[in-house]
Amino acid sequence: MMKTLFSIVFFGMLLVISSNCFGEDTGTKRILFLGNSVFYSRGGLCPTFEGFCKEAGLDYQAVSQWNTPSNPMGVEFLNYGRIPLNLPEVAADLKIHDLIRSGNFDYVILEARHPGYLLPELAKLADSYGEPIPYEENLEALGSIHRTIVESGAQTVLYMHPGSHETADINHHVAQIYQRLHGDLEKMQIGNQRHKVTLVPAMLLWLDAIKKFGIENWYADHNHGNALARYASACMVFTYLSGEDPRKTDFKELTTLTQAWEPIDENGQSSASDKDAKWIKDQVWLYYSTRPR
Repeated sequence: MMKTLFSIVFFGMLLVISSNCFGEDTGTKRILFLGNSVFYSRGGLCPTFEGFCKEAGLDYQAVSQWNTPSNPMGVEFLNYGRIPLNLPEVAADLKIHDLIRSGNFDYVILEARHPGYLLPELAKLADSYGEPIPYEENLEALGSIHRTIVESGAQTVLYMHPGSHETADINHHVAQIYQRLHGDLEKMQIGNQRHKVTLVPAMLLWLDAIKKFGIENWYADHNHGNALARYASACMVFTYLSGEDPRKTDFKELTTLTQAWEPIDENGQSSASDKDAKWIKDQVWLYYSTRPR
């Protein structure tokens, strides 16, 4: 009798605890976009990413580390102008780690930048791309942030920088380095186990898009994509994070420019054409459905 009574009380307590836990879960997933201007310049990816999520019935909240352009949820803390996360001196900035720990994020998207920091000396890029540093230093820098992300309870997402159209001839080499970083980050032992890292291959999607649309119809300037390019990247991030098939959504809205950035003529487009949206969603799903497991 006492054993039966104990079982009833024990399982009753479990139900109360479970009920309280589920009651506190709002279902909202917070995603920190931690990178440079490709996330924010000319409107950024965050509004389009959230648009895809809303269309799919998902409550995903995009958060940036910037508070300019207007972003009340952002935190501006850098003295570097941008965030080349693969550089040791940037990865050592404690404010980055504090932001990750305090934000209650489900995903943190990391973006390395400038191929000159990723490629070996043989690349021979212009001085503006920075001095190359050893691969091991790139990995150590990203690995330190990956550890903080995992320990905060979030998952690391490595966003493959699309790169400048002026360096398109080396982008496949850079993509291979991203893939190597991805594999090595997943091999890291944190808490006596390995942790999944999601690689979003935006660079490869953009290389496909340049062949279809041409540079002038895809890039807003040397380094930043136009509204359609931002739409494509946001579609890819949405798909890789949610696992949802973007072809099942009708979302086609393009981001508008913010007053904080120099206006660029987007031909007055407020939404992608059915044809362009279909091509982008088809390509994104092809990459996602054939990704390495």
